Amino acid sequence: MSFRGVIYIAVFLVCAAGLVWWGLSSAPVPQTSDGAEIEVVAGQADGQLDVPIIIYLVDTLRADRLGVYGYSRPTSPELDALAAESVLFEQAYAPAPWTLPSVASLITSTFLCEHGLSRGKKKMNNGLKTLAERLQSVGYTTAGYYNNLLVGSLAALDRGYQQFVFKSWNDDRRARDVDLFLDGIATRPFYLYLHTMEPHTSWSVPSKLTRPFGHVSVDDKSRYEAIYLRYREQRFEDYRSNRPVGTTDNTALQDQSRAELESLHESINILYDGAVLEADTNLANVIRVLKRRGFWDKAIFVFLSDHGEEFGEHDGWFHDQSVYEELSRIPLIIHFPNDEFAGRRIDAVVSLVDVMPTIFDYLQRPELCAECRGNSLLPLIKENSARRPAEISIPALRVNQQSYYRAWQETRGDVNIVLRQAQWKGIWNVETRTLELYDLKNDPAESTDVSLQSAGVADRLRSHAQAWLSDCRTRLKPPIELEGDELDPETMEKLRSLGYFN
Repeated sequence: MSFRGVIYIAVFLVCAAGLVWWGLSSAPVPQTSDGAEIEVVAGQADGQLDVPIIIYLVDTLRADRLGVYGYSRPTSPELDALAAESVLFEQAYAPAPWTLPSVASLITSTFLCEHGLSRGKKKMNNGLKTLAERLQSVGYTTAGYYNNLLVGSLAALDRGYQQFVFKSWNDDRRARDVDLFLDGIATRPFYLYLHTMEPHTSWSVPSKLTRPFGHVSVDDKSRYEAIYLRYREQRFEDYRSNRPVGTTDNTALQDQSRAELESLHESINILYDGAVLEADTNLANVIRVLKRRGFWDKAIFVFLSDHGEEFGEHDGWFHDQSVYEELSRIPLIIHFPNDEFAGRRIDAVVSLVDVMPTIFDYLQRPELCAECRGNSLLPLIKENSARRPAEISIPALRVNQQSYYRAWQETRGDVNIVLRQAQWKGIWNVETRTLELYDLKNDPAESTDVSLQSAGVADRLRSHAQAWLSDCRTRLKPPIELEGDELDPETMEKLRSLGYFN
């Protein structure tokens, strides 16, 4: 080669190196929500860290009100179609029966007895790392759109999001939010959290969506909303007034409200089904945006709920008062890139604490979730099987520090642990030291407690629950207690509109 050729090659290599340096130095640096740079974990090029992650959560959605979970009414045609392209979990549980502790468990892969968010006026311990924080640390753009204030800054559940936008409580249309978000991310991998509330406030559902299920008058809608808000005020009277819960016994007033709700039972069911259909339509619009923008076949899309809803079953209405199936069992459907594992239905007991480990396992970076309490679901998915029938699992826990109703206080107490083993479901009521036992195969409605007839099973589950809770409490990272009235008037009004405060 001539001397001139060598010079040309040397100049080319220097220019190429300069271009590479310029490209790396001009790449966006991951930042926290306050603009500070964050350290990118060494080795982030390993694994599959280019996979978009989307979590789509419909607040207050029961699994058994969806066609793909066996419901006869046409509430969920779009979700049913999604399930055919995805993995569906038949027995998925919310970690807690209301939003705050359930979402905290989802995004930290810890149980309520570890994160401690058992009531409002608490903020999550800084020692618990959220899914958003973990993904941001390896270069993901992180964002969320939500309209339940409980999942935002009130309890520090917004940690790790570079953009976390509150929407009006009745604005459940996320398609435009997603479209605008995708405009700004270029080609960087992203994590997007979407939270809607259609079934939570079903009295506001448009009449055109309830028409397939029946007629509800305008008066019945208004009456339902008024009773709902009044009943919540009654249940949380002491908590709202900063008195020890149980100071006020207004059981008789609650009984009256529950009787009024029962008189509207059919209308309430119609409204709920209409709200589920509305949620299904909004979900379809988001999926269409992701497909049109070319992200659908690249992404992990997780569809789920934070808890169910009770409509008179076990004498209860709405949520957070028990851990029966209507409140604990929720939909969990995961769509993987390119329809991988499409059509599989997993008949294993799983919990939302398992979602984060599954994501990091799929990204081939399980060490980013090494201390997570949940388990990756990928082995179950790949084997298309259930866990061993002999295993005892604890997928959910209730800790009540906000409401009082005399009969439930005397029978259930404030701490209830869900246990599952094969067809058996146990509920260990910690303060009353009672174990309820149900055979879900023959009694899916949990109508008959068989703990006396199956004493051996009951004893086994009781011992397991006691040991589990004792161990779990040793890992508590105490939340930060908020002092005084730290909520501004605007926030109070938003919470009031959802029935959380008077």
